[in-house]
Amino acid sequence: MRKTGLFLLIPALPIMVVIGLVGVALISVGGNATPAQAAACVSVNGASFNEKEVPNGWGSLVSKAAGVAGIPASVLAAQLEAESNWNPRATSPVGAAGLAQFMPGTWASYGDGGDVTNPAHAIAAQGRYMGALMKELLPVANSGGQDVIRLALAGYNAGPGAVQSFKGIPPYAETRAYVDKIMSTAQTKYGNSCPASGIEIGALTGKWSHPLPGSTFTSGYGPRPTPPGTQVIGGNFHYGIDFSTPGAAGPVVAVMDMKIVIAHEMQSSSGTWVAGVSLDGKLTATYSHMEQGSLRVKEGDTVSAGTPLGTEGATGNAAGRHLHFEMYDGAPVDPRLGGVDPKLGEVKPIDPTPILKGKGVL
Repeated sequence: MRKTGLFLLIPALPIMVVIGLVGVALISVGGNATPAQAAACVSVNGASFNEKEVPNGWGSLVSKAAGVAGIPASVLAAQLEAESNWNPRATSPVGAAGLAQFMPGTWASYGDGGDVTNPAHAIAAQGRYMGALMKELLPVANSGGQDVIRLALAGYNAGPGAVQSFKGIPPYAETRAYVDKIMSTAQTKYGNSCPASGIEIGALTGKWSHPLPGSTFTSGYGPRPTPPGTQVIGGNFHYGIDFSTPGAAGPVVAVMDMKIVIAHEMQSSSGTWVAGVSLDGKLTATYSHMEQGSLRVKEGDTVSAGTPLGTEGATGNAAGRHLHFEMYDGAPVDPRLGGVDPKLGEVKPIDPTPILKGKGVL
């Protein structure tokens, strides 16, 4: 919340530790991490997070709240540090209170009747509010090719109306410093001590699979009018192919043995999406618009063809539930160049249809 002159009126008191993590998976020991560090590292929304870096045993609360918000837990932890320095009794002159520094009106909407000074209540509310900001500000991210997580942080600090008015992070020195500090702390503190990401999932056979089994081919590669209700991206050229399943949403799976280079929740026009590079480095495949919170892999994993990646959805710039599937010639030198989808920097988009037909998938 935007405020100045944070006062810590009462020293932090011992809090009962809440145990139990939902929807996260342990990652394997590796890198320079000790076994104890590795045991504290989890993957939330495709990003590593060291729960031991969070004081008072609140790490699992942060992981669970981040799963609700659809953002990396490291970002939520860094935000709490910036807001209150982990003091549940922190207050500000303008009335903000608790670990996440909620104003009374915002707490009334997202606190679910809880106690703002209770860490479990405050962290859960923070996850709900950040999730709401992500959804509210996604159109701004889509229209300007911006990172929706950074916009949500700016909205938390300055209000979502300011972000919408300026069509991006407002030109307030406090807000911009707030966003930059949180993103930097998230990267350097709350995930940096984890072992190197990456496990091998499934037997690597070289076989190919359909990206959305049981689905119908709904749109091909090439020129087409922009679907009603969506924004024009790529100049009315469809850089991929679409599939949709009848009835319930289907599982999105890896078409080939590949290494996951991007696994992001709710990012720009792609929504929840994954990118993987073939093991020979000759092809890159991307899977977009998956259901929020459905990611089954993390960056650095090596997966076999047919491995579930997530669930078909309608996140991002999508008119309805479907899988948007793209392929690129080669592997990006730096996959982070594709941080704002869908172009992965140096690699060239290609029509996936003849490749999938050649592999017997279509």
